[in-house]
Amino acid sequence: MKNAVYSILFLLVTVFGYTQDKPSLPTGVIIDSVKVATAPTESYALYFPKKYDGKTPLAVVFIFEPAARGKEGIAPFIPAAETYQYILVCSNTLKNGSTQNNIAIANRLFDAVLESYRIDTSQLYIAGFSGGARLASYFGISTGVFQGVIACGASFNDMDKFIPPSNNFSYVGMVGDRDMNYQEMTDNKAWLDNAKIVNTLFIAHEEHVWPKPSEMLRAFHWLEIQAYRKNIRPKNETVLKRIYDANLRIADSLKSNNELVLSMNAYEKGITFLNTTDDNFIRAQITEIKKSKAYKEETAKTEKVKVLENEILDKLWHRFDQELKSAEPTTNFKFWKSEINELNVMKADDKNPLAQNMAIRILNWFQVSVYETGQENKRNQQNDKFSYCQELYKMITETN
Repeated sequence: MKNAVYSILFLLVTVFGYTQDKPSLPTGVIIDSVKVATAPTESYALYFPKKYDGKTPLAVVFIFEPAARGKEGIAPFIPAAETYQYILVCSNTLKNGSTQNNIAIANRLFDAVLESYRIDTSQLYIAGFSGGARLASYFGISTGVFQGVIACGASFNDMDKFIPPSNNFSYVGMVGDRDMNYQEMTDNKAWLDNAKIVNTLFIAHEEHVWPKPSEMLRAFHWLEIQAYRKNIRPKNETVLKRIYDANLRIADSLKSNNELVLSMNAYEKGITFLNTTDDNFIRAQITEIKKSKAYKEETAKTEKVKVLENEILDKLWHRFDQELKSAEPTTNFKFWKSEINELNVMKADDKNPLAQNMAIRILNWFQVSVYETGQENKRNQQNDKFSYCQELYKMITETN
């Protein structure tokens, strides 16, 4: 893994001395497949904002899509790229799998892009969804060369949290409240806070999917503020006002809808830390919400649901682990049918959205866990365990 760090650092030292004439490429459209010169079987999708002139160095976002769908990985970022002038790059080769292989693929991608286009190397960003988010987080914390990480639907691999953090980057977490990794992402924010890494967490009413372009634009609003604070970009008062107004509209709307936790989070996104009058107004709004009885009740219910969720997950995983060890053929799955039925009842309860979201998260987590465990046992030729997982997965999908 150290080779990844050294490769990027070497490039940053040499890239400004590198010049090469390239044929002009179209702007404002996704270029589906650009070959990596040093590895012709590898390629990436590419997007230049409409105003890109090929001469002015621009910021770049390297994007990791877990199924190596470059075009799909780029799509959520386009409004942000046009608003703030970012080049977008997404691998068509890198996908969920061997971490070592993916690090090597990513290094070749970094090389190809930094050598081929005019990139402002003081403005390198890295992003990903699900397994791609874990890889992006690894590069962000281990290299020290990326200004920002956008992690969608997942955070770090556990081992990466033991790496001494290079905390000069800004970290954006994005997750749906029905995403199976929701609790992981909220816990990750607490870890980042403790590690003194500047970070924020955007929560949407979604399951385990790429964020919508409008949500991604909000993430880049926040990153723009961080760029001003670090003097990476010149401060623009017009942009700051636009960001402030956008966050205020969203926060006020959530507050009027009695979604006070999300409302407070939205207000926080508008704080610039530049000691403005607007900052003081937002802080006053946050203080008012935190003092309210409704907010305290909502946070108490949220914590109660979190405790219950962890209890259910522990129970299900323990039972699954025990049955997997014996891997005895069975067709009734009485225990699992009962548990899934209870979760489906909660899933259908529109009057209790916190429990409803929890049930959806657990059901999705369990379905994915059984499938992935089955595939792992298939690769290891543990046929009895693979057959058990197949039967259980079929029952889950039929019942859910």
